[in-house]
Amino acid sequence: MLTFAWKIRDRSMLHLAAAFIVLAGLMTVFFLVFRITYPSMQRASATPRHIVVLDPADPAARVIIHRAQDKSFALFPTEDGLLSSSAPFPSFQPSFNGAKMRLLPMPEAPVAARMPRIFTPATPVLPAVPPRATLPSGQPPAVMLRAIPGAEIAKRAQGQMSLPALPVADPHSIQFRVAIGAAGQVLVALPLHPVDDPALMRQLQAAVAALRFTADPKTARQWGTLGFRWESAPASGNNPRTDR
Repeated sequence: MLTFAWKIRDRSMLHLAAAFIVLAGLMTVFFLVFRITYPSMQRASATPRHIVVLDPADPAARVIIHRAQDKSFALFPTEDGLLSSSAPFPSFQPSFNGAKMRLLPMPEAPVAARMPRIFTPATPVLPAVPPRATLPSGQPPAVMLRAIPGAEIAKRAQGQMSLPALPVADPHSIQFRVAIGAAGQVLVALPLHPVDDPALMRQLQAAVAALRFTADPKTARQWGTLGFRWESAPASGNNPRTDR
């Protein structure tokens, strides 16, 4: 069932207008009740009604004249009360009385104070250079390239696994993945971090393939990593020294 409220209309504007009229009326009443009134100043104008002439011959009029003179002598002095010309006046003496204007002497040029010279042109600025240490003359020590086996194949390495002297600049960055057979020969040599020179890479790969390890008949193929480093060539009767 649907119910439609047809008679309901929006009368918000009428309510707003009625509220505005009521508010305006209240504000008008407020200003009428609490209005500000300023006091008005009443000015009295003195107008003389009649003039009385006082005769000094009359004793009563003379008393009034004397009273008026006693009260107004300071404001309106008569000729008898004026100061005589012989009265002493205060004398003012100027401060420059008797002084003469003279020119001041010309200022002299200030004498420049001579500062002590800390440095002279002959004073050395830089510290003395120590003498250069001379290297002992002789042949440079011989070095060799050695293969360093990883932990997987370290037990099968035979003594010093030296390689031919190849022009390798940074041997620590080169690694090979090698597969070792049962007889100890290198079956596969895969470069993990090769060098930029292809010819040098082929020579290094051939040198790794020529290495020999300890034979292990039980292991047909064993994989491991192989690194490189430079070492001093062993002298006669001395152990090889590793360059760290």
